[in-house]
Amino acid sequence: MSNSSGNPPHGQNAHLYRRAGRLQTAAEKTRAAELAEKARLAERARITQQAQWSMADRKAEWDTASRAKAAQVRVDSSFFDRMWNQLKPGSQKVVKAVTIGGLAVVGVPLVVTALMHVADPSKYFDDRSTWNEMLEDLKVSAWDVWITYFSEVAPYWMGHASETVQRYLRFELIGMFDELGRIATEISGTLTTLAWDIVDYNTSLVDLVTSYGPILLALVPFSGTLPGKALLMAAAFGFLKLLWGLVKEFIGKIKSLDLKLETLGHKMFELRGLFNVGDNKLHLKPVGYDPNLWVPVTKEN
Repeated sequence: MSNSSGNPPHGQNAHLYRRAGRLQTAAEKTRAAELAEKARLAERARITQQAQWSMADRKAEWDTASRAKAAQVRVDSSFFDRMWNQLKPGSQKVVKAVTIGGLAVVGVPLVVTALMHVADPSKYFDDRSTWNEMLEDLKVSAWDVWITYFSEVAPYWMGHASETVQRYLRFELIGMFDELGRIATEISGTLTTLAWDIVDYNTSLVDLVTSYGPILLALVPFSGTLPGKALLMAAAFGFLKLLWGLVKEFIGKIKSLDLKLETLGHKMFELRGLFNVGDNKLHLKPVGYDPNLWVPVTKEN
């Protein structure tokens, strides 16, 4: 504010001039603070929206896994007992025929080996269910961490520490939860494959033993003659060849699945180490240790 000559005002006018200048400066600061607050709130809303979208995507993936868990099939708990009741007498007939046929040295150990690989698949189905339950727990834990930060920390605290926690949460911790969920899903799928491979092996062995047992026993009475002995030996050899092929194929499947589970176990161990060093990576101090580290969100901010 100046007079008609362009010179600064004097006396009372000078006082009014300075007062108007201070009011204008205060108004500009207030306006700037309002704009900064709106920008901060808009950025917080944007981050929150992104967080909600991100968690919605992850929730959809986890819900898919949950539906797969609900749809998983279980084998009848008494199936193994019924199968073993069929397999035991059938294998005794086969051992008797193989022994009479002169192939006991090779045949008996092979039959014993085949029986040793028979297992109850229900244990592996139960382990699969346990991993699926842990996958559900992971989903809840990740959601709790995410919601806790954006509802209990972000609205009330700002500063370097809050930003560091947010970056760690968005770009590292949730990613580790995702990776842990993928490992749990892979382990669950591997155990399911293992359980069904055991079911297939058990049923194939029962079919082989119960179908060949009566045939071999029917040839035993003719083993007193040279042609009858040769026929029994040929039939026993054919049975043992099929049995060896079945055992060899099953061992190959088990070996492959075991290597996969071992690899997943190593990944799990490495991931556990990443979770354990989380606090050290953040280098955070308690509230009040550094006034610039944790800054409360107030109207003045």
